[in-house]
Parts: sequence; C-alpha cells; structure tokens
Amino acid sequence: MKKIFKITSGKRTLMYALTALAILMAGCRGKEGPMGPTGNANVVSAQYEVKSSDWSGDINGYNATLPVPEITSDIVNNGAVLVYYLKLDLNNNISAFNLLPYTYVDNTSIEYMDYDASLGQIVISFKWVDNGINNTSAPTTMDFKVVIIQGMSLTAIKEKVNITNYNAVASYFKLDNSKNLVK
Repeated sequence: MKKIFKITSGKRTLMYALTALAILMAGCRGKEGPMGPTGNANVVSAQYEVKSSDWSGDINGYNATLPVPEITSDIVNNGAVLVYYLKLDLNNNISAFNLLPYTYVDNTSIEYMDYDASLGQIVISFKWVDNGINNTSAPTTMDFKVVIIQGMSLTAIKEKVNITNYNAVASYFKLDNSKNLVK
C-alpha cells in the first residue's frame, strides 16, 4: 500500500493538529452574554416641535422643513419613514397620534397635512380650505413623531402592524416613548 502523505517532520504534524483543533473550537459556544438595550437597532424615533415661526407660506398653504440626517439614501431606497401629528386637547395633552397624510373634515371646512421625506429632511405641508376656498392661516406650534425604519418596506411593515396606530408601531418596534424632542 502506498502512503499518500509523507510526514517528514514534527512541524507538519503539529500544524495539522492545530488546524483540526481550530476547526473543532470554532463550533464551541460560551455562556450567553448580557441582554442588550431594549428597542430595535433598525428603527429611530424622535419628536419634533415645529414652532409657528418655522412655517412658511400663505393662504394657499404652509410648509415646514425638518432636518432629519437619519434619512439616508438607504432609508429612501430600502426603508420607510412614518410621520405622526400629535393632536392636543384643550389642556395641551396629547389626545391622538394621527398618521400623515391627515385630513380632518368639519362640515364645509377641510384641514389637510402631508409630508415628503427625502435625503436628510422631511417637508410637512399644511392646508385649510373653507367652502372650497383656500383659507390657510399660519399654523401654531405643532409636534410630530417621526419613525425611521431601516431595511423594511412600508408594505412589509403594514403586514406586521397597523401603522395608523402609533402606539401599536411603538410597541412592535420597542420604541422609547419618552418625548426625546428635537427642536
């Protein structure tokens, strides 16, 4: 019978033994490490305050631009951006989180808000129409919650959670609901 490998020194044997040991050890696992922080590393949430002086426009509508550097080209191409208007009650407490676009109809009046998300920013638009005539006055200070989701399309998100319900989104993505206000 012929020898396939001819071992000429102990160095080669040691090399084979160490290689085999390294391969075996690569599959070993140690004790599980401590739990990481709560939340979702692929999701960023922040609250923005848009003051009355931040709006620009006229009777035909107003716009405000939010600088949001977290909106990268990857988010624009492969992610999602959700914007919620924080509607306040008469005591200045949050009464609802309304997903934009938002339309409120009261008899013959219509209030409309929408947004455009692009690289590094969000532009929020606000318009009020009375009896079919543009009648937008300068908006007061408003708060918005912005949720930026990396690597998940809006369609995929809608299959997992009701995006019109901010609290459901916050719960699903384990968002920190502290005010974390950005001015």
